[in-house]
This record gives sequence, C-alpha cells and structure tokens, in this order.
Amino acid sequence: MNGKQREKKIVRLLMLCALILFGAVWWASHGVQRAETSYVMEQRQAAELLTRCFSAVRGYKEELHIPMSQEDYHQTGMIGPYYTGITTTLGAIEAKRTTAWPDMGALCVRLLYEAGVRPGDRVAAGFSGSFPAMNLAVMAACQSMKVEVIPISSVGASTYGATDPELTFPEMLHRLVQDGVLTTDSAAVTLGGDNDTGDEMLPEQKMEILERLEQAGLVIFQEPKFLNNLEQRQEIYERKGPIQCFVSVGGNVTSMGVGERGIALGQGVLDPRSAMPVTDQSGLVERYLGRGIPVVHLLNIKQLTAEYGLPYDPVQWPAPGSSAVYYRIQYPLLPIVLGLLAAAGILYLCRHVRIQRSNMWHRELPPTS
Repeated sequence: MNGKQREKKIVRLLMLCALILFGAVWWASHGVQRAETSYVMEQRQAAELLTRCFSAVRGYKEELHIPMSQEDYHQTGMIGPYYTGITTTLGAIEAKRTTAWPDMGALCVRLLYEAGVRPGDRVAAGFSGSFPAMNLAVMAACQSMKVEVIPISSVGASTYGATDPELTFPEMLHRLVQDGVLTTDSAAVTLGGDNDTGDEMLPEQKMEILERLEQAGLVIFQEPKFLNNLEQRQEIYERKGPIQCFVSVGGNVTSMGVGERGIALGQGVLDPRSAMPVTDQSGLVERYLGRGIPVVHLLNIKQLTAEYGLPYDPVQWPAPGSSAVYYRIQYPLLPIVLGLLAAAGILYLCRHVRIQRSNMWHRELPPTS
C-alpha cells in the first residue's frame, strides 16, 4: 500500500468515526427520558404549602384594606406597589411575578438538595423584602424537607416587592407562623436598605414599623457598621451549632457585600471551590463560601429560571407539578458507550496505519555515509 492509499484509508476511517459518533448521539437523543427527582414528594409538599402561604397573605391584605396590585396578574398577593416609603432600590416586575408561583417552592427543594442539604440539617437564610414570594418558597422548602431554617429578614424592599408599609415581609412571616401555616419565625429582623438600618426610608414610617415589630415580640437589631453587623448575623445563625448551607434571597448588603462584588457571584447553588478571596467588603455569601459552606444565591431570577428550564413571567403557568423542576433528564448509556468504544477502535486503527507508513518511510531512506 503506497502513501496516497494509506492517506485515503485514514480519511475514510475518520469519516466512519464521525458517522458512528453522529449515530450514537442520534440514538441517545431519541432515547432521552424524563424521570421524577428522588425528592419529588417534598417538592410537591413545598409547592402546596407555598400556595397556602399566598392565600393567607392575600387574606392579610384584605384585612388591612391593602388593594391588590394591578401588576399582580395572577392575584398572588406577592406584588407590592412600585414605590413607597420603604422602597430601597429598583426591581423588575417580571422577576417579582415569576417568583410568585407555587413551583418556586419545588425549585428551592431542588436547590437545597443540590447544595447537599438533607433532612435534619441546619440552614441559615438572609431575606430582604424584595422577593417575598421567594423568601416564603425557601421557608416552605425547608419545612417540607424537615430542615431547620434560621431566617434573618429585612423590611426594606425593591420596587414591586413587599413594599406595603402596612405589611412588611417580617410581618407576613410572623402572621403565617401565628396562623400555623409556617412553623419558623424570623430569628431576627433588620430594617435593610442603606447600612441595613433603612437610612433612606421615611422616618415616620420607619418608626411605625419598628413599633409594630416590637409589639409582635420580634428581635430587632440595628447595626450600621458593616463588619459588626456580619458578626452579629453569624452569631445568630450559629448559636445552635454549625450550619450546612447559607441561602441568600434578594440584594441585602450584608449578604452581597459592599459595592459590586455580589454581581459576579452567580446564581443558584454556588460551589465553595469557586469562592473569591474574602476581604473587608465581602458579604456573608463570600464568607460562607470561603469557609467551605455551600450557598444558594437567589437574585437574578431570569438567569435562574433559564438554567432550570422554567418559564419567565408567563401569561399562564404550567399545570401544577408539570414543570421541568420536578424532573431530571436521563440519557441511555448503551449508545454512548458503544459509540465511544467504536470511535476509540477506529482511531487506534488510524494510528496503526500511520505508524505503518512511518516505518515504511524509514525503511526507504538511503543509508547515510
């Protein structure tokens, strides 16, 4: 066999290898199956519990004569006014509506399982008022998983969040516990916003809210110094022992850190191995990652839903229990294994042919003097 014949043979073998791999991929793609997660029962329980939470909050708003927002297309009770005296920053209405969906409870169960949390574990949670529905989704997930959750909740909220001054998020959670819907109340409450002390809030409304929180018997702390605030929060979280995960919902400075550091943290489950160096400007997300503790970060809702195949601000939600969050994609192993083995064999044959050619070339070289 001459050199040109060998080259043609190698090309034919490589084309055959490509065809085999293409066929294996086609075979595998046509054998894809959706299988329920191993914790689907907890997911369904969390979604049902979150539905009860939404219904109860709607009732609280009716009692307080708080009108339902016109932006709350699904009438969940989780959408607040655009701007009030406790609004701290801007927020996207599409993201707020997306979180006000019962399947967010199922998503939080999945995120916690993917972070390594199991029944009996202890989870710390930092809640701003910006995403009240997602806060309640975390609470519903932990309760359904029989996980101990230690929430520190804040009053301040971005636009369309828990911005009703008459019913802040800590008060929502407190009433849900009083009514027996949820079992765990805030371990502590802060005002949130600038310096975590609500510096930008209207003073009159701030004082009224503080009085109501005190009358409810909630623990309030106001610590404007960033590092001291973090130390107090960690002391509350770890009072009963080490935590297995930290959950951050919204953009509270104590979770995100000072400046723009929090933007690059990512969404969903954060791996401690990807942690950035901790500095004096680092928030609790970075600090817990730096200690090797997994974090569930919930802020960029559009990115989060895209990663889990969920709709973003749809006109109509999927039927209960049918969304992608309840399922895992399973690919058949047989075509993948056979395709890789066949491709490896052909590549080995190509190498054998090329070595033969190299040996032939050396034999044909004239002897040197």
